[in-house]
Amino acid sequence: MRKLIIFILLCASVISLFAQQTQPSPQLPVDPDSKLITYKEVVNQDGNKDFLYDRGAEWLRAYYLSPVSVAKVQDKVNGKIEGTARIPLYYQDETGLKRDAGIVYYDLKLEFKDGKYRYILTNFHLKASSMYPLEKYFNKSDPAYNPNWESYLYQTDTTMRSLIVNLKKGMLPKVIKKDEW
Repeated sequence: MRKLIIFILLCASVISLFAQQTQPSPQLPVDPDSKLITYKEVVNQDGNKDFLYDRGAEWLRAYYLSPVSVAKVQDKVNGKIEGTARIPLYYQDETGLKRDAGIVYYDLKLEFKDGKYRYILTNFHLKASSMYPLEKYFNKSDPAYNPNWESYLYQTDTTMRSLIVNLKKGMLPKVIKKDEW
């Protein structure tokens, strides 16, 4: 009986290891100049700079639990919101429980001009026992490589892509419904 349990555990470990190695790596955008993970885009949007700034500030207040701690610069005159935000990362331990892996900090920059706005999300760092640039997790030949690194990259990419979709939706003008009765 004991040999059967050991055999089953060994098989499960091999299958788990194989599944982790065959999972495709997330394709995070890397800026060619800075070599940092960077999500950025200029989005054409109807409205003047002040209107778009107000929409961006409203989105920031709705999206983040603590928008005051995120936004370090709120400059309506120059059409700029800058700050540092964070997202939690998780991993699954040997028993399958979800555990904290640390916090990823990233820089957020929103810029507004008449008829368009730009977002830049960059400078991703994982804070665990110390701060590590997230780009470190691309290196599978690192002696400290951990299969969880793929998951950290995936979680970050998924969260940032969701944030971008939410931002674009939040920047759209509100639809005013007429109360016709």
